[in-house]
Amino acid sequence: MAVVAEPYFVPPRDSWVGDIDGSVTIITQGAAGSPPFAKVEKGQGYVAALLGGLWIVGVYFSPNRPLAEFESFLVRLGALVEQGQPHPAIVAGDFNATSVVWGSPVTNARGRVLEEWAISVGLAVLNRGSVDTCVRHNGGSIVDLSFGSPAVARRV
Repeated sequence: MAVVAEPYFVPPRDSWVGDIDGSVTIITQGAAGSPPFAKVEKGQGYVAALLGGLWIVGVYFSPNRPLAEFESFLVRLGALVEQGQPHPAIVAGDFNATSVVWGSPVTNARGRVLEEWAISVGLAVLNRGSVDTCVRHNGGSIVDLSFGSPAVARRV
């Protein structure tokens, strides 16, 4: 399973499920015996699916949108995490938020809000280390993040 933010293309295949505007997708290997997607939920910047007993949520939030929209987005995301219960959850994607909690050298406003949100919905940061996840000609950042419920976090 993989979560891909800003994919070039989301093909119409059973092993791919994307959000409503093509900004994030969840992909499975599609091999014989792989569990199918179940209970799929889609919105702008998020897609969620039950996959083999795990509630997987893929996320993309543009860096060009304001903090108030990010906060509203996280409220919807929190409800989506709850919707997947009692299944353990993985929330992964490009949040365009930085925090020392997940290895960034600085914490920005989005990072502080995201830290508080993760605690409030009972998710732990799964990222380890301080390697940039987004690398561009003018520098890099750690904005691609993974969070997990306690049952998932114990296994990482």
